[in-house]
Parts: sequence; C-alpha cells; structure tokens
Amino acid sequence: MRMSRSLLLAAVLPTLAGPAWSQVALSAVPELARARAERLRPQQVAALEPFWADLSLDYDGSKPFLDERIAKAAELGDSVVPLLLEKLQPAQGGSTARHLADNCARVLARLDPGSFVDALAEMARGKHDIARNEAIMLLGYANVPLAGRVLTDLVDKVTGDDLRHVLTSLRRLRYASAAPKVVALLGSSDRRVREEVLEFLIAAKASSVAPSVVQALGAETDNRLLPTYVQYFAAAVRRDANATAALLPLLGGERLDWNDTKDLVAALADVAPVGHDETCRKLHELVDANDSSSLGVAAAVSLRKLGDKQGAVRLRRALDEKLRRRKREAALYEQRASLLFEIGEYADAIDDYEKILEFTEGIAMTRRAYEGLIRSEARRHKIQNLVKQLKASGMTVREIEQLGEGDEAVQTALGHDRVRSFLRQLAKEQAPK
Repeated sequence: MRMSRSLLLAAVLPTLAGPAWSQVALSAVPELARARAERLRPQQVAALEPFWADLSLDYDGSKPFLDERIAKAAELGDSVVPLLLEKLQPAQGGSTARHLADNCARVLARLDPGSFVDALAEMARGKHDIARNEAIMLLGYANVPLAGRVLTDLVDKVTGDDLRHVLTSLRRLRYASAAPKVVALLGSSDRRVREEVLEFLIAAKASSVAPSVVQALGAETDNRLLPTYVQYFAAAVRRDANATAALLPLLGGERLDWNDTKDLVAALADVAPVGHDETCRKLHELVDANDSSSLGVAAAVSLRKLGDKQGAVRLRRALDEKLRRRKREAALYEQRASLLFEIGEYADAIDDYEKILEFTEGIAMTRRAYEGLIRSEARRHKIQNLVKQLKASGMTVREIEQLGEGDEAVQTALGHDRVRSFLRQLAKEQAPK
C-alpha cells in the first residue's frame, strides 16, 4: 500500500531527529521522509514478522496471551508505527484482517498516538470503515489539541458505532470544548448515545451546558439514565437553583432505587443553594421517615452542608433513643457511627465502631467497622491507634493501600514512618512462602 503524504509524514517524522535534519528545506522533507521510510521498511517488516499471526487472533478469545504479545510489539518503539498504521485499513481478509486491525490499534495506543495524530486525523475523516473506526478510538489516546478538535468536528458527521466511539474518545480526553456541540445529542432517540453523552459531560465536568442538561432531564423517559444525570450534576454543578428544581421531583418517587436516592441526596448538598427551602424541607422528611437507615444519615449530612444542623441533631437524638432500648443492635450503632463520622465527631464514632465489632457476627459489617476505625484514627492523627486497628483488621497490604487511594487523610497517615514500617513487615508476612 502506498501511504498518503500526510500519513507518511505523521508516521515517519518522529524518527527524523538530529542536527542534519534541521538544515533541510521544508519543501524537501516529504521526499526525504519517503526515502527514509523505504530504507527502514525492511527492518520494520522483519521486526514485526513474528507478531502478525498472533495479532490476527480474536482478542476476546485470547486476551491474556495477546496482552503479552501486544506489550512486546510495543517495545519495538516508534519505528514500527508506519506498518501498524497500514494494517488499520485492510483491503481484504474478512474477520482475520479485522482482528489484525484491532490488535495493531492496541499496539499503537501504547506508542503515544499524539506523535502521529495527523495520520489518525486523516483516517478518522476518511471513508475506509475499519480505519475510520480504529482511528477514532486511537484519537482518544492522543492527548494533543488536534485530537479533540477532529473528534468534535466528527460529532455531527458520523452515526452508529462511530458516533459512540467519538463520544468515548472525547470522554477519555475530557475535552470540555466539545460540550456545547455534544450536549445536543441528549435529544437522541438512542438511549446508548444519551448515556455516552452524559458520561462525557461527567468526565469533562462541563458546567457550561448545565441548562441544556436540566432541560434534557425534564424530558428523559428512561429511568435507567436518571442516576447518570445525578452524577453529572454532582460532578459539574454547584449552587444552582434550576438544577435543584429539576432534581427534587426524583426524591421520594419511584424512578430511583434506594442507593440511587442516596446518591441524589448527597449530590443536593453541593448542587442546591445553601439554605434552599424546598430542598431542606424534603431532606427533613427523609430524616423523619428513615431515622434508622443510611438514607436518613445521608439526608442529615446534606442538610448540615446546606447550613441546617437540625437534621443531624434530630437524627442523633432518634438513634440515641433507639439504642437505649436496643443496646445490642449493631445496625443502629453503624448508622450512628456513620452520622458521627460525617459531622466530625470522630472519638464518639470510634466508640460506636467498636460496639459494632462487639455485637455483629457479619463479615461485611465487621469490615466496614474497621474501615471506619481506620478513617477516624487517621483524621485524629492517632498513629499508634491507627496501626493497632490496621493489625486487627486482617486486611492485606493492597487492601490498606486501596483504602488510602480515595481518602486523603488515610493516604497521608500511610506515609507516616511507623505505618510504613508496619506495612513493610505485613508485606513480608503475607508474601507467598
């Protein structure tokens, strides 16, 4: 196959570094690049020859093996980019050629697609179905402005799988500049397209299009998408009365399940204006109706963030009263501990977490109690107590590290010398014998 001028330059110019090339006239670069590509081609062919048969396999049926081979092929470096790009646009070969194109794209994704973005842009705009599809997906790994601009331009020019892949790549790039054009697709009749649009808007934190998303939420008929709308507002919108008005009808209805309602309650703490009367009224209703559940805790915590402390006071009073009569009920201690933790009363929360350990026989609740103890001690900066809880928890080193990945206070505590020493010893104890 004879490569186009743009494809050739994009693939070969990364290899043309050095002082000698700085003296070459720009008009002469394409021909020199072509000559160099032709000289290098035998070496590239020889380097990739051991991989073609393997890369022609169905990825889904050979994933562990192919992941290893794809990684090995990527180790060959930028010099093999031209041949890999050629395989993205097979002239024939049926499913084998399709598998080869897919796997070559996986190799290219590991080779900094930003360095050959011009070639990908040409393919993405082209008429070859396989090449266009593969290039669109690879543009999502090309972290350069041109990739985002090309994908944005394609939003209203492609359909079907190509459109969904455009949205996926824009999401991967978090290219917020595309939001005004992409948000119009919330009017699509295809639920999957609407879902991809929302996922992109969440990743890009595209607050500028909130009015359009509010309008789309009012027209949304598929309940399966409602949690994703909530996620968008939670990620991108702050203190917005219009967004709040659109979300409140979802509280107390049947369109969201229990867990999704909890997520909505948590989102309202940031989306609703501070002191918003209707939001506070509805959250108080949830506290009253769910004073023994995690939903009641979530409502009380959100009320506190909105400037209303009465929800937390009333909920704690209700839980105190229940525990006076049901002193061995671990679930009640768990709700009170969760409330106390969220409002910053860590010492009292620790007392309740320890009560959970005393009265529960459930593995899941025990694990949650230890997590609560670890998080509380980290916030109190009680390193000796923290190490004690880490030892008692029975967690692996990896589980402890994962606990810190989403919690800044725990992450900081894990960097303390005493904790690091404990983790090194634990790693030795847990190492395979």
